[in-house]
Amino acid sequence: VILQTSLGDLVFDLFVDRCPKTSKNFLKLCQLKYYNNCIFHTVEKDFIAQSGDPTNTGKGGESVYRYIEGEKGRYFGDEIHDDIKHVKVGTLAMVNKGPHTNGSQFYVTLRSNIDFLDGKYTIFGELAEGHEILEKMNEIYCDKNNRPFRNIRIKHTYILDDPFDDIIKLEQEPSSPPPARDERPEADDELVEEDAQTVEEAERATAAAEAKSRAVVLEMIGDVPDADMKPPENVIWCCKLNPITQDEDLDIIFGRFGPCKANIIRDHKTGDSLNYAFIEYDNVEAAEVAYEKMNNVIIDDRRIKVDFCQSFAKQWRQFKLAQREKLINKRNEVAKNMQEQGGIKGPSNQVVGGNDYQREVVDKWNANPVSTHTFHASAEAKLGGFRDRKESGGRPGVTKYSIPPSLAG
Repeated sequence: VILQTSLGDLVFDLFVDRCPKTSKNFLKLCQLKYYNNCIFHTVEKDFIAQSGDPTNTGKGGESVYRYIEGEKGRYFGDEIHDDIKHVKVGTLAMVNKGPHTNGSQFYVTLRSNIDFLDGKYTIFGELAEGHEILEKMNEIYCDKNNRPFRNIRIKHTYILDDPFDDIIKLEQEPSSPPPARDERPEADDELVEEDAQTVEEAERATAAAEAKSRAVVLEMIGDVPDADMKPPENVIWCCKLNPITQDEDLDIIFGRFGPCKANIIRDHKTGDSLNYAFIEYDNVEAAEVAYEKMNNVIIDDRRIKVDFCQSFAKQWRQFKLAQREKLINKRNEVAKNMQEQGGIKGPSNQVVGGNDYQREVVDKWNANPVSTHTFHASAEAKLGGFRDRKESGGRPGVTKYSIPPSLAG
């Protein structure tokens, strides 16, 4: 018998002389296509692989004799011989629930010399071809219930020699059932493997994954505003400049590739060049040509190094300005809504500021200390800010005032 599985073909020789009833049961079930679409629902490494249950649960299945004997033929008796043992890899035997409870389920041994099974199960065949398939089956990954993550399914069964008469008279051999699937992939499904990539593609994929991981870390520690943000592609960076080189010199030298603006980075105290600069082009194509042409050239007796910019400084400034503008607009909108709803009164030409609110309180208290608790401050003054601190260089002086005796305590 040939069992065509999703891992490959297994060819078994049956002991039709020593175990005729068991061999006949197996052959006739194969003839009826009973095993088609059955999976190896239990695979225990270096032990056994079990199949033959149409329900694929390990709890179903019945013998071929039920078709002629009814319910009492669901199971049949053992054919155990002392000289037929679990010695070889690929030993074929029946699964049972106890003595004389053989149905349709069977198992194949995945290692030799499993002697503790001897005398308990009917051995009725052995593997003739397909030992490499059993080796693959033995290495398959399984879940905690020993079911493979990728189904090993019996697709077809082929009988090479049948010495027994038919139990059921068939006008024609039954057709094979359509292929079945469940939620798990099949062992012969084509999967996209990384090994199918070229070396260059694999290296690019690895580099992209590592870059993404580094970007996420930078976002977590606050070095970049967004992990998906990319450095500007139209800006190149050059270093090892001569301290005497000026911005205008770089504008002329790099300007032959397209309109650009050079910015040499200088010490904020002394104004001395830090020997590196950023050159921003109007388009990416010009930056790419400059990178190819200007790397390792000599400028003012110095051989410079050119690369694409990796700085996020400009994006950071734009991000912070956008966040600040968004916050100010939101505060102004809240103040406007409060004024329209009558929650606060009084015009104010001050910008949003917390110290402005304090100043308004002090001024109105000095003007009329007794009735200060009834005044309404402007919305902009209440919502917070630090304009007056910036203008005065620190906290503004607060006019001292005395509390009326009537309000003391």
